Amino acid sequence: MENLAKTIEPKSDQLNADDLLAGPLTVKIAGIKRGPSADQPVELAIDGHRPYRPCKSMRRVLIACWGDNGADWVGRSMTLYMDKTVKFGGVAVGGVRISHVSHIDCDISMMLTTTRSRRSEYRVKQLTAEPAEYPAEKF
Repeated sequence: MENLAKTIEPKSDQLNADDLLAGPLTVKIAGIKRGPSADQPVELAIDGHRPYRPCKSMRRVLIACWGDNGADWVGRSMTLYMDKTVKFGGVAVGGVRISHVSHIDCDISMMLTTTRSRRSEYRVKQLTAEPAEYPAEKF
């Protein structure tokens, strides 16, 4: 066994922060549909992986970069990483964040809400390399 990454994948129906423990992942959006709940209203199918359900802040990032027509996002790429500082219920649990996106002319900076009364700068870099192609999974 050369690649042990598959042995630590969490049992989940979506991509989560634990999937990114080994490092960032550059993915291509293969499709978009309504998510399973009001808390997760958007589900992005990504080549070679479980779907990514971006949180509200990351949906704001994608809309700022690519516009609000989800159909336009198909075929575009982004780099996802684990941000260990993401908190849930006051505890740092880690979360999936976007560091790079394709189809932008330059890096983009925006202000995002971090807590109810606090905002901070969030930067997204231009993605110039396309992700590797993933073979179809065999069952």
